[in-house]
Parts: sequence; C-alpha cells; structure tokens
Amino acid sequence: MATAVIEKWKQDKSPSTNANYQTALRSLKTFTENQGIDLNGLNEPLIKAYEHWLREKGVCLNTISCYMRSLRSLYHQLGGKGDPFSAVFTGSERTEKRAISIEDVRKIRLLKLQKGSRIDLTRDIFLFCVYALGMPFVDMAHLRKHNLRNGAIVYMRHKTQQTIRVPLEPCMTDIIQKYTNYDSDYLFPIIRSLDPKKAYRQYQVSLGVYNKNLKELSHMAGIKANLTSYVVRHTWASLAYEKNVDLSVISKALGHTDTQTTQIYIREINDERLATANRSLLSSFWE
Repeated sequence: MATAVIEKWKQDKSPSTNANYQTALRSLKTFTENQGIDLNGLNEPLIKAYEHWLREKGVCLNTISCYMRSLRSLYHQLGGKGDPFSAVFTGSERTEKRAISIEDVRKIRLLKLQKGSRIDLTRDIFLFCVYALGMPFVDMAHLRKHNLRNGAIVYMRHKTQQTIRVPLEPCMTDIIQKYTNYDSDYLFPIIRSLDPKKAYRQYQVSLGVYNKNLKELSHMAGIKANLTSYVVRHTWASLAYEKNVDLSVISKALGHTDTQTTQIYIREINDERLATANRSLLSSFWE
C-alpha cells in the first residue's frame, strides 16, 4: 500500500518529497533486514529501536528527523492510528558549519603521504569527491567502470535517483588512473561484492572507516574543522558560491530537487556551462 500512496503523491507533491519517502522506506527496510513491514502496524517500540539503530550508525539528527517525518506521513496516509513516532526525534537540530576553505583543501592535497596507505586512499577519495561536484560518498563508493562515458562520469544518485553527469577534469582522471589496476567492476577499492546485500554492508563498514580516517587526515593537515564525509558537498557548494557560480548551476551540480523554482532554472543549464563552472573552481586549488 505504501507504493500506491507514493504513486498518488507523485502527482501532487514535489520530487524531493517523493525521494524522501523512498529513502526513508529503504532505510527502514535495511533496519528490518528486508523483512516485510506493515506500515499500518508500526508501533512505538519498533520506531524507537529504529531510531537507536540510526544513531548507532552515526546518522545525524536532522536526517533521522527527515526519515521519521516521512514515515509518519506515510503511516497516517495509510490510516494508521495514534502516533508511534511521538517518542523519537522529529525536530530540527542546528548544525555547525561543515564547509572547509580552499586553503584547507590545498593543505590536504599537498600532504606528503605514503602511496598506497589507508590515509593516502582517504585523501584520494575526499579530493575526488570534492573535485566531482561534491559527489556523496555513497555515490562514489558505488561507481563502476561503465559509469565513465565520453569524457564524463554518468551515474544515478542513490538518494534521489536523479541522473548526474560530471565532466572529467585532469585532477579527477589522475586519481582514477591511480586505481586502474584494481581488479573489480568498481572504480575505487571501497566495495568489492556485486551482491546488493553484501555491497551495502561493505559500504557501511567503509563509511565508518573513512570518517575515522578523515579525522586523522585533518589532524595531519592541521585543519581545525571537523572533517567528515558530509563536508564534501558543503565545501563544493560554498566554494562555488564564493566563485560567483549561479545558485541554479550549484543546484544542478548537487542534484537537488528541493523547490519547483530550482527545477525550472536547472533545465536551462547545459553540461558545458556546468563543466566551465567546475573547471574554474578546481583551478583555485592550484593557484
């Protein structure tokens, strides 16, 4: 029935609302290890256990709130009685600034690290994601070699299912070529299994290790900011804005579908304009 409700909302609500529903349902399904769940029958103990599971995995409070509000909306749409979500967080937490400066990015890039070490891989991943229009870790981890097409990386965002095209720049290609001998369909040595369940578990483990290594990397580079996987997208967007890149271009680069107004503007932006914007930003790292 949840699918039917989502299909109905697709006709009335924004793509971002529908994407939030799908993401929340996928997360809940993972928590229950793909067991069938009757959304009408959700109860407070299950929802509290789900929230605890999300917190243990390091999911930020605002993301947890987004999941809970989406599931609560679906629950009521399906005729659920009462409010099993009353004991979990559904508010908004004020977040600290996550973006880092161009100087911080340079410090990370210029660090002398042992080639092939775990910190070297962490640095490569972080820089690649910054270079690639603020690519989320989950999308980078799932990139396969077939995603390289005609001088670009073409992939579908896990969160919104929106197709993103990232024009390749030399700094990205250098990092990719560093792992060309990696014997796998994947572009980077993050996920190894092609089985969806195993691949997801490998992604989760790798994300935890990556965030742990980022703390060490930031210490080595002398960066005061709290370096996490979330920093990438905030950094690219903030630095692009400082370079006077149009908000509509930034929105398209990040794959946002937040407002109907943004969607109207991004339809008018071609890939060459996006490539030019990213090329201008990337040149700053070598100035």
